[in-house]
This record gives sequence, structure tokens and C-alpha cells, in this order.
Amino acid sequence: MAMGLSSGSGASEHIQMDALAYSSRMLNWAPLGKLLLVIVVLIANVMTDSVVTAFAVLAIGLVLMAYSTNMRIPFMLAVAIGEAILILIVACGIISINGDPSEPCIWRADFLWLDLYMTADSFNQAWLVMIRAVAGITVMMAFATSTPIPHLAQALRQIRIPDEICEIVVLIYRYAFLLLERMDTMWSAANSRLGFTGFKRSMRTIASIAVGIFTSSMNLADKAQVSLDCRGYRGYFPIWNRPRKAGVGWVAAAAAVFVLLFVLGTYTEGVIDFAGLAFGV
Repeated sequence: MAMGLSSGSGASEHIQMDALAYSSRMLNWAPLGKLLLVIVVLIANVMTDSVVTAFAVLAIGLVLMAYSTNMRIPFMLAVAIGEAILILIVACGIISINGDPSEPCIWRADFLWLDLYMTADSFNQAWLVMIRAVAGITVMMAFATSTPIPHLAQALRQIRIPDEICEIVVLIYRYAFLLLERMDTMWSAANSRLGFTGFKRSMRTIASIAVGIFTSSMNLADKAQVSLDCRGYRGYFPIWNRPRKAGVGWVAAAAAVFVLLFVLGTYTEGVIDFAGLAFGV
């Protein structure tokens, strides 16, 4: 999946993320409508065992991302997605080699005390989980890169979520980027002092950075509170251009998409056989 990374001369990830969301073509879409659409697509994605449905959800996510931001995402977010996909590859690999011993084997090996047993079902299940997960990531990324957090918090108020919870969401979002900026500074300082020249030294450096982030978080929180007080913060973030409300049209569109994906999944289960394509079984 080819995605361009948004670049900036010294711009923080927070500024990049906000700029990306506010420049999205989907900015004026109702936040609750987008959230409802994402939820029903993710539910339909896991309700059937059809790989075709997973590919359809992946296509929806890619189309929405292309329309929203032309596939641009901040660097740190791209790194996090890459790490998540790496974890998925490892997890799906484990799923594929943990087949049912009562089923015919297509590949088997012994490694240390482990009996690696791959069947057609376990191999197909691993691919289904992988494609489902990547499809879900793309759909959620389309929502995240097109919905500013203040818009989401305002939308949550429309469904009677308490104001305190909505403001905590905004504050956590802002505070998380402060910690990321602090971590980036410490990481650069450690790297300039050759703190990552070897495996053991790298582990010690990473541990020191983690401890430093933890111990400085309270001090950073105090400074952030002083900054909020100086700017007249009274427990809520005002929004002058309020986002649109989701109407009946959004509910109907989400229901139609859910039905289409569910019917597609019901009638296409087992159409794609990865084990047959890979091993001819």
C-alpha cells in the first residue's frame, strides 16, 4: 500500500495532523455520519468469513483515504501503522502454523519444542485475518485524517455524551502530542551522543528515555495547565464553525452499505482459496 508522507520543515506531528484534518475534502461531512459509516463497515467486515468482503472494505478505505487526503499521513503515524502491520504479519504467521492436527497437512516442521502444523484452513484463516485488519486500518485512517478532534468532541455532545468526557478526549489528544514532542527531543539528543551504537546501549538508552518521559509527564502536565489557564480555559474548547449534524440520509447510507457488504460476504464465502493458489491443494 503506497502512501505518501506529509512533510514539514520542523512542524510537529500535532500541527501536521491538524493541518491534514482541516484540509481534508471530507472535513464538511458530518462527524457522526462518518463515525457511523466506519462502525457499520467494520462490523460487516467481521460478520462473515468472506475474503471478498474484506477486499471490498479495503477498497472503501483506500478510496476514502485517496479522496480525503490523497494518501498523505504524518510520519509518526505512518511508522505506527508500519509497526502494526509488522505485528499483524507475525500474528498471522503464527495462526497459519497452528492448524488442527485432525485436518490434512500442507506443511509441517519441528522447531525446538514447537510442532509447526499448517493446514488449508489455517492458511486461509491467516490471510483472512490479515486482510481484515489492514482493511480496518485504512477505514479508520480515513476517518482519523478527516475529522479534527474538536469536531469529534462536539459531535459526541450531540448524542448526549457528558461534556467532561468530550473535553478529556480533546485534552488527551493535545497532551499526547506534547509527550511525543518531548520524546522526539530526547531521542535526538541520545542519538547525537551515540546512544544507539550497539544493542545493549540502545536498550539502556530506550529505557532511560522511557523513564525520562514518565518522570517528566507530571511536570509537563503542570505547565500545560498553566498555559490553559493563561489562555482563559474554563473547562471547554469553544468551536466557532460547528460541524454538521448527521441526518436520516447518513443512517440510510450506512444501513445500505452494511446490507450490501453482508450480502456480498454471505454469497462469496470460500470463493478465494489462498491455500489452493499457493500450494495447489
